[in-house]
Amino acid sequence: MKLNITLILLFVRLGCFGQTGTITIKDNAGAGALVEKHIFFNKEHGELPGYRIQVSAGTSLISAKDAKALFLQRYSDYNASIVFEAPNYKVRIGNYTNRFDANRDLQELITEYPSAYIVKDLINIAEQ
Repeated sequence: MKLNITLILLFVRLGCFGQTGTITIKDNAGAGALVEKHIFFNKEHGELPGYRIQVSAGTSLISAKDAKALFLQRYSDYNASIVFEAPNYKVRIGNYTNRFDANRDLQELITEYPSAYIVKDLINIAEQ
C-alpha cells in the first residue's frame, strides 16, 4: 500500500511543471483612467489617508495649544496640529504615509509622551 502511494506521488510530482509565458493586460474597464482621476483628486484636495501620532488629548483648547507649543519647543523638526473631535481637542504630529515610519518616530517620543499612539488620519501632501 505504501509503495502504491509513493509511486502515485512520484508520478504526480513528475507531471508538475511551472508555466512560462507572457501576460498581457488589457484595460478595457478603464482602471488606468480611474487611477489617474484618483491621483488628480488627491493632489487637488491636498490630503490622502495616512497616519499621525497623537501626543495629547483634552477638553480644553487652551491646554491643547499649550501642549502643542511645548511639543514644538522640544521637537522643532515635527509639524503639529490640533484636531477637534467632540468633546476633545487632540494634538497630533507628523504626516506619515505608512505605519512603519510613524512607529519609528513614536519609539523616539514614547519616553517623553508615554500615552502617545498612532492614529489613522488624513495627511497633508504639501507638508511631506
